[in-house]
Formats: sequence, structure tokens, C-alpha cells
Amino acid sequence: MTKVIHFTSWKGLGGGPSVVFNLVQGLKGQFRFLILAPCGVFLKEYSEMGVEVRELGNKNLFQIIREIGKILQKEKPDIAHVHGTRAAFWLRLSVIGLRNKPKIIYTLHGFHLIKKNFLIRWLFLIWERFLNRWVDVLVCVSEADKNLVLKCRTIASEKIKIIRNGVDIEKFKMTPELVKKAREELGLENKFVLCSIGRLELPKDFFTTLKALKIVFSEVRSVKLLIVGDGSLRKSLEEKAKDLALNGQVEFLGFREDIVALMNVSDIIILSTNWEGLPIVPLESGACKKPIIASDVEGVRETIIDKKTGFLFKPQSAKDLAERIIELLKSKGLREKIGGNAYSFISRNFSRGKMVEKYRDLYQGLL
Repeated sequence: MTKVIHFTSWKGLGGGPSVVFNLVQGLKGQFRFLILAPCGVFLKEYSEMGVEVRELGNKNLFQIIREIGKILQKEKPDIAHVHGTRAAFWLRLSVIGLRNKPKIIYTLHGFHLIKKNFLIRWLFLIWERFLNRWVDVLVCVSEADKNLVLKCRTIASEKIKIIRNGVDIEKFKMTPELVKKAREELGLENKFVLCSIGRLELPKDFFTTLKALKIVFSEVRSVKLLIVGDGSLRKSLEEKAKDLALNGQVEFLGFREDIVALMNVSDIIILSTNWEGLPIVPLESGACKKPIIASDVEGVRETIIDKKTGFLFKPQSAKDLAERIIELLKSKGLREKIGGNAYSFISRNFSRGKMVEKYRDLYQGLL
């Protein structure tokens, strides 16, 4: 059976780890998998599937590259599937000089380093062009990322393939009885619940969400914002909420594993961000039949039809975001209509089955 190593560098739950898990779960009977990751996200689930996970731990660059090289030599995978720019940097360096190199698939979950200052961007592009000579296929998760890669000329166009992220639609379904029970357990009865999910890091923009909440609260006193996720910006965000006198209206929940319940108890999902590859949150909110309000940036636009499956707002505009929130909060019928449209759109275009099928074909086509 074909052996595939998945390698990520994320230290928490996010789009990349979720995509890896969905791929492994969807293809576990057709391929042998080994997961290399720096943390224990999905550890229990992988263990239940009988999939081995190896943690690289806290090591310096040279130690990580050497360890990856040793693993590749010992395991002799047919395919090394790497996710994200940092992990791809490590893996591509580790295969230099190896006799029996695996086929390398590099899934680019957002071309984020291109947003850095000129010097970092220049160095990054030089490294990408050099190291991509060892890449067999570069997968972009959005049309926007593909266009950016082509513009930056980091790899030959014939090596680029678009495979959009997908979610398990069935996983996000909850009965009204379970939703009611969850709201009671979370103390959210008689509240209009907003939910914003993501790592508390750039490119996410939770500060704009807090400023918008301040505006909304002046009109809708029963509103409550749940911020789900953790990161280096948490303390700054908590201080900002305090400065805005929002301590009673916002709750920082940190890292949570009950994302399905938290989204289902919410009335509106919010994604305020500065840039994205192809975000998972709009897909998950659609699977829950929840309306989403998201920043009008590339990547996001491919997951939302404005005013039909969700609302787009001007990035970093608290006023624009607040207006969209108030419009939805004042109309249950509009929320249900948008949520229903989103469910149909995501089911047709971003199902886990569609994503898994395309990666399966890619794996088989490389061998």
C-alpha cells in the first residue's frame, strides 16, 4: 500500500491541521499514513484510526532538518505531503542529497509571507524559487493564491494545481434539542450570540471585531461575543475589550474542541481578517446553516456570495462590520435565509468528499 507522510508545523487547531485530518480520515483504507507534527492536535482521533503521529518537538532548524531526513530515509514514503510555508521550507531542505526522494506535494495554505516587508519578501521568493525545484506538485487552495504564485514565478505553472479545502458537512449538524441544551450550559439563553474563531495571531483581525461589538452593543444590549482560539495576541485583545468596557459582552474561550457546538449555538459567525488562502470558517459556518460576515479579501471571496450566502465587509472597518451585524440581528428570517443559502453553496462546492477525491487522484497520478 502506498505510504504517505503528512508534515505540518502548526502548533494549534486551524485550517491546515483540519485539512490533513479530513484527508487521512477519508483515505485511511487506501493509503498508509504517518503524521509529522509539532503538537498533539487530533492525537486521540488519529490513535483511534491507528495512524501514527510523531512529534518533532522544540528543536533548532538544523536538528529538525536532520530529523526529517532520517525519518524519510527510514520510512521510505512514496509521497511526502507538506502543508504550509514553514514546514515546506524544512522538508525541502531535508531532501537535498537524499538518494531515494519521495514525490513531494506542497499545499500552500495562503501565500502569507508575501505580505511581509520588502527584504523578507525578497529573501522568501528567492528561497521559494530555489527549493521548489524539489516539488512535484504545488497545491493552491484558492484561485487567488494560484494567481499570486504565478505573478511571483516561484514554480513552473504546469506544476500548480488548485484543490479547494472542504469540510465534513454531516459533522456540523446538531438537533434543535442539543443546541438548546448547549446554550443553557454555556449560559447563553436570551442572548444574540456572535462567534469568531481562529488563532489570535495575524492575519486575523479580532481588534476590528471588538470595535464593531462596541457599536452593536449601543443598539442591541443582549449581544454576546465568543472568541474561540488562542495565541500571542490574546492579552492585547483582552486589554482592548477592557478598554472598550466590553468585559460582560465578550468571552475569550481559548482553544476548544467543541467547535461544532459553539458554532451551532451562535446566531452569526464573524471572520475579520487581513488576508487568507481559503479559510475554513466560512465552510464550517455554512455547514451549520449559520450566516457569516467576513472581510472582503481574496480567498474569502471564493467562499461567500455577498448578500446571498453571507456578507462581506470592508477590511478593518468596524462601522461596516457593525452595520452588517445589526442588519442580521434584527431579522431572524434573513439569518435563516442566508444560512440556508450558505448550506447549499458549501454542500455543492466545498464538501470533504470532493476535496478527498481530488487529493486521491493526485496521489495516484504521481505514482
